[in-house]
Order: sequence, then structure tokens, then C-alpha cells
Amino acid sequence: INSKKECQVDLEFTTEHYNPEEGEERLGKCSAQVFFKNEKPRPTINVTCMRFMEKSKRQQEDYLLYKHMKQLKDPLDVISIPDSHGHIDPSLRPIWDLAFLGSSYVMWEKTTQFLHYYMAQLSSVKQWKTDEDAIDFDYTVLLHEFSTQEIIPCRIHLVWHPSKPLKVKYHCQGPQAPEEASGIEGSAAAPTMGLTNY
Repeated sequence: INSKKECQVDLEFTTEHYNPEEGEERLGKCSAQVFFKNEKPRPTINVTCMRFMEKSKRQQEDYLLYKHMKQLKDPLDVISIPDSHGHIDPSLRPIWDLAFLGSSYVMWEKTTQFLHYYMAQLSSVKQWKTDEDAIDFDYTVLLHEFSTQEIIPCRIHLVWHPSKPLKVKYHCQGPQAPEEASGIEGSAAAPTMGLTNY
């Protein structure tokens, strides 16, 4: 394949719990095709997995997190996860996981054949109390871009309800012009890979 115009990567991998404390290291086997075109961001991804977490268990975990977040007396207002020692307080782990889920959409949107990202830090989180059923967060993450070693701050607005697709809007700063985008994603416990803009 002409690497200047298009590149396809075929891969196989095993899945595991994002939080290793949950036990059961290997959850399933997946194969994927990742297709980059004209060195542009947002590759096309086609993923097939076997022996994934049961849908009912995933929905139950999503609902427990949702219930916990809705029962907080005061909306969250947190800074720096992990802390300066790299530690994530267990009570803040669900917030990190939700932020990572929303950030994974941003990372996918920005990834090219030569640029890829990882969420290095959740530098601030603010939960908004709303009259609606969904949970609203504004948060800032620092994305680490591996090939340039740049740290890119992104402000992300996430709207989540366990029975609805995740909504993500973001604004990132970086060496290029600031970017803005929006989109939807799947369940919090196991995001779907068929991401689309709205």
C-alpha cells in the first residue's frame, strides 16, 4: 500500500480489564483492521471480538456507576488524577475511567498514521447538576503524543447515561490550529468501536 496515500494495518490482540484489580486478566480475543487515508486523522476501524464481557454484566456495571454519580450530594470538582505520585484514589477511579472513555474518542479523532496519543493526566473535572437524567462533566486532560513527545491539553465536555450513547465535545490546543469536534460513543464499561459524528 502506498504509505503516502493509504495504509492498512491488520492486527490481533487480547482484551483485558482496564482496571486490573477487577481480576480475570484476559477477557477475549479480537481482530481489527485500521485504515489510514492520505495521512489524515481519524482512521477507519473495524473490530471483531470473541468472548467479550457479557452485555448484562456490562450494563449492570454502567448502572452502578451512574447510580453512584447521581447520589453524590455535591457535584464533583476534582483536580489532578493521578496525583503527583502517580496514585489514583479508588474513589476517583470511576471518574478516571469515564474521562478515559471520552478521551479515547478524542485520541481516535486525532490519530494519524504517524501520530498517536495516550491520556497522561486528568488535570481537572467538574460535574454539573442538571435536571436531565444524564451526567454532565467538563474536564481537562493532558494527552501525550508519542512521536513528537508533545503534551496537548484538551477541554472535553461529556454527557453520559448508561442506556444512551456517550456524547463528547472537545477543544484541543497544540502545535497546529486549535481543533473542535463532537461525537458519540457506546457503553462506559466496554465502548463500541463504531464511532460516528453527530
